[in-house]
Formats: sequence, C-alpha cells, structure tokens
Amino acid sequence: MKKLGCLVGLFVSMFVVSAAVAADRNGPGAREGVDVVVTIDPLGPNNQIAAYVKFVNNNEYKVDIKWTPVITCEGGDKRTGYGADFSMNAGASYEVTIWRSAACGFREMKNLRVEKEVKRADLY
Repeated sequence: MKKLGCLVGLFVSMFVVSAAVAADRNGPGAREGVDVVVTIDPLGPNNQIAAYVKFVNNNEYKVDIKWTPVITCEGGDKRTGYGADFSMNAGASYEVTIWRSAACGFREMKNLRVEKEVKRADLY
C-alpha cells in the first residue's frame, strides 16, 4: 500500500510539473488589437515537444496577419520558421500547433516567440 501511495504521488507531481511548464506563456501581448499567446508543452503527445500558438482578434473589423515563428535553441541560437499569412474576422481566433522539428537538431528548444504584422483588411 505504501508503494502504491508513492507511485500515485510521483504521477501527481509529474502532472503538476508538466502543467506548470505547459502554462509558461510568452506572448508579446496585443498589437493592433490582436493578442498572441504561445504555450510550449515539452511532454506533449508521444513525448514530442509541441507548441501552441493562438491569435485572438479583439478588433471590430477583419484583419490580415503576416507572422513568423522564431525558435530559440539550447545554446542561444535562433531559427526563423515560416507562418502562412491568414485573415481573421472581427472577434475571431486562430490556433496553430507546431510540432518539434529538426530546427534545433538534437538540442532542446528553449523558447518560441511570434513576430507579426497586422493590417486592417478593408483598407485596401
């Protein structure tokens, strides 16, 4: 019974640590009415690192977004990825999942941030 209690305690502590790391958000905040939140889950499905990027349009109009994911690898070097341009209606949200790729090789991914450019869609 004592072993079962230790095992349950171990699983609960692993879950809490995983949830705390997954909740580490580093979004640059709102820019031109669009929020971006980035969450990294190092213990994602099948133990692959997953990053979740969520855009939220707080404007009352449609916007066009150009964005680029920037990955920081262990050792400090940065890699720029590719994010396809998209449009969002007023009040809408858009989510992207980025799976660990070969961007960092065998090194650990330390950070992911998003650079973005937001333009009002009906101005041109």
